[in-house]
Amino acid sequence: MAKRKRKKKSPEDIASENQFLKMKMMAQFGGDFVGNETVSPEVENQFLKQIMSFQKQHGQAKSISVYKYIGEPEYNHVNDLSDRQVKAQLKKLLSYMKRKRVVLEVLETTPDREVYRFITEELFKHEIEDIKVKGWITHFIYEEFHPNLEHDVKHAVHFAMLYLFDKDTQLFNDYFHDDMKDHLGLTMDLEDLDSRVMAYKEDYYKVQLVNYDITEMHIDKDAGRAQVVCSVTYKTQSAPRKRSQKHVTRVELQLVAATDVKGWWMMERINWQYE
Repeated sequence: MAKRKRKKKSPEDIASENQFLKMKMMAQFGGDFVGNETVSPEVENQFLKQIMSFQKQHGQAKSISVYKYIGEPEYNHVNDLSDRQVKAQLKKLLSYMKRKRVVLEVLETTPDREVYRFITEELFKHEIEDIKVKGWITHFIYEEFHPNLEHDVKHAVHFAMLYLFDKDTQLFNDYFHDDMKDHLGLTMDLEDLDSRVMAYKEDYYKVQLVNYDITEMHIDKDAGRAQVVCSVTYKTQSAPRKRSQKHVTRVELQLVAATDVKGWWMMERINWQYE
């Protein structure tokens, strides 16, 4: 007997199904869904079904080690491998993990031997929920297990540089401490800071960060404070088709570690001058 071909759903039918799935999940799991007009109904439908599958499994999932989750592959102890073998085995292991939908990201330059050791001695023992949803990936970041203070500070500094010297970057309050201070140590309201920055940017058609070099960095881990000095190069353009002007300036920053979010740093004081 010939197999009956399934009728393809129209975009309107899929949109109606999406609304039904949203209502069903809100009733079962709580929360709310915000629509996005740039996402097609087909993509949204697939995403909603993945969430539904995840939520169903989440309620019944048991804990399992990452090693068991990926199928207990064979591996050698890090001390039994030469540097060349470590590099080859690490590449093979990361590729295998990716096929099993587990990805490890290392943000800062870290020796292959340390990454291999971390995977086999720490990550493999880490407990996760035994949930498998088509298209979903379990993602780990090395620095979440072994925080890198320098990387975390640089991340915050990078955003500050973009905010100060890129016209398209807006203020994101979470990178700035509530008790901001100016170069004299006086309290600076975030609105005052943003007014100064936006007033400068609005004078130009384009303000673009070219590059910056961190010339000084001092981190006091115990006090949760950091001092950074940057040499910044940026360009301004007064109008379309006008020649850009290059500027070089110095920026001094004092940062404080957030008490509620591990690895998050905020600007406490900024001293800079637009050229």
